[in-house]
Amino acid sequence: MRITHVRHSAVEFGYYNAHYVTIEAEGGFVGSAEVAMRRRTRTVSALLDEMGDYLIGKDARRIEKWNEVLYRDSFLGGTLLTIAVSAIDNALWDLNARALGIPVYQMLGGAFRDSVQVYSHARATTTPERFASEVEARVAEGFRAVKTTLPLFYSEVSSIEHDAAPPIDLRATETELIPTRTWDAVAEYFAAARERVGWDVELYLDCHGRLSVPNALRLIDALAPFRLGFIEEPVPYERTEWTQAVARRSSIPVAAGERWGGVYDASRFLRAGDLAVAQPDVAWCGGITSARKIAAVAQAEGIAMAFHNPLGPLASAATWHLAATLPNFLISEAMITPAQAPYWSRYVDQPPLVMNGEWRVDERPGLGPTLNLDAIAEARPDFTLDTGGTR
Repeated sequence: MRITHVRHSAVEFGYYNAHYVTIEAEGGFVGSAEVAMRRRTRTVSALLDEMGDYLIGKDARRIEKWNEVLYRDSFLGGTLLTIAVSAIDNALWDLNARALGIPVYQMLGGAFRDSVQVYSHARATTTPERFASEVEARVAEGFRAVKTTLPLFYSEVSSIEHDAAPPIDLRATETELIPTRTWDAVAEYFAAARERVGWDVELYLDCHGRLSVPNALRLIDALAPFRLGFIEEPVPYERTEWTQAVARRSSIPVAAGERWGGVYDASRFLRAGDLAVAQPDVAWCGGITSARKIAAVAQAEGIAMAFHNPLGPLASAATWHLAATLPNFLISEAMITPAQAPYWSRYVDQPPLVMNGEWRVDERPGLGPTLNLDAIAEARPDFTLDTGGTR
């Protein structure tokens, strides 16, 4: 089953550009995938061109081989490489499952569970009361778990109206001054959310690696009364010992992993101990093939899997097919917010369906959804989204 074409298109997807990839093989078999990396649209397109050229004429059935070759032959790793490997890998899983007429999860050993629990997002906004309203809205949509970014650090507005602490410069490093009253002010947001939605809703916090070890611990102490499910990337990703230092002293489970570029990158965190939750991204870490290996290492270390997945319908389908097969799966991210939901049905037909915070295992062949090629052909990337940015 030789590969005849590898095609890809970049399209605007709200606040970022997404890449849709199709691999065609002899016999009329086609597989598709979706990836995205904010502010790197042209770079990802170039990588897909290069890898696609290499794959022409290769046997589409040899998923593991091409995953390994594309990673090792590139010499330099990291997610800026493995995002393109992910696209190829996920499309090959889709292609092979469609060729067999079965869903991808069946190729991965079958379902361990019949549904995959997912969480949604609530904007930090500008006040505790507005944040509580955002969380309440997600709960009203059926989600039983909600994540936000650091209040006072990320709000999607130009100024902060909260009187208890000043806003933090979006480009401030972890070593710059953060007023000590900040942590009590952040805690007010979660106090308001708990008062509004109660204690049966899981709340998560993503810090995007913004804090030093001492400040991360100060934040965790301030948030302890509100029983967060996990705190994500409290310190910069690059130093495993910083994550370890926080995790060992934290009363809140510590999560990390969205920036892992494969199992070798992940293993140094997983085997260091103390990390409670692993968060690889199936669209970034090297695809289903790599994420499956990361999950196996995590299982051996007693670590739960909570997939990073802020992208669209095909990336979500790949994530959730794998999640359904894993004994150590906890929960997955889902970016089905009011702002992002319209794009889900624009570029694919019959996108994954989430009801009451769960995705039921999809019995359709491959990953399930199929690309709307006409909509993709008409769409264009918005390169203004690739300028500027924050952590």
